[in-house]
Amino acid sequence: MGLLREVARLNGRTLDVLVFLSFAGTAVFAVSGALLALRHRMDVIGVLFLAGVTGLGGGTMRDLLLGRVPVSWVSDPSLLGVCGLAALLVSLLNPWLDGRRLKGLIYADAAGMATFAVLGTSTALSAGAHPAVAVLFGAMSAAFGGIIRDVICQEPPVVFRGQIYVSAALLAGTVYALLSGVTGGDLATWLGVGSGLALRLLAIQFDWSLPFPQYR
Repeated sequence: MGLLREVARLNGRTLDVLVFLSFAGTAVFAVSGALLALRHRMDVIGVLFLAGVTGLGGGTMRDLLLGRVPVSWVSDPSLLGVCGLAALLVSLLNPWLDGRRLKGLIYADAAGMATFAVLGTSTALSAGAHPAVAVLFGAMSAAFGGIIRDVICQEPPVVFRGQIYVSAALLAGTVYALLSGVTGGDLATWLGVGSGLALRLLAIQFDWSLPFPQYR
């Protein structure tokens, strides 16, 4: 049974907020991959491929490290469909996106980061991971798809450029882990996503960055 169905079954509902986040996070990360592919003038196959590896990369690594095999998109291919639809939609809008791709990429990536940070933390907690380790899983889920995307396009990964990115993912996961046992699960989820996204957007707006070591 796929991750989405399992989450819904455990929560006793047809559609859980985490299921929604799975689709939403996959979609916005896929959009970011498609946008970067278009900036590099890839053909439609390249756009589909980069959207897929960006949208599914973080969740795949998370599931493999947690021993959840087959990984979520193998047992529930609806996530593949989400990536494909996102890529096709971005491709159709390509003429209108001229001059707006970079800005769209930045904000889609920020939304995907916050969403996958909470989703990865929640999945690791449900698998029995220690809360501190679960937060690290969340950050890894949030960052890995973007790293693959940037490496394929031969660009320095955003997580290694001193930007407030992994820090925002860690904040999102920490807020969720701390509040999930105190407040309702849905409230903890939205507060986690909101805090990570807010920090990332503020960092973009005010050009916040982490200090670089002084190399000689």
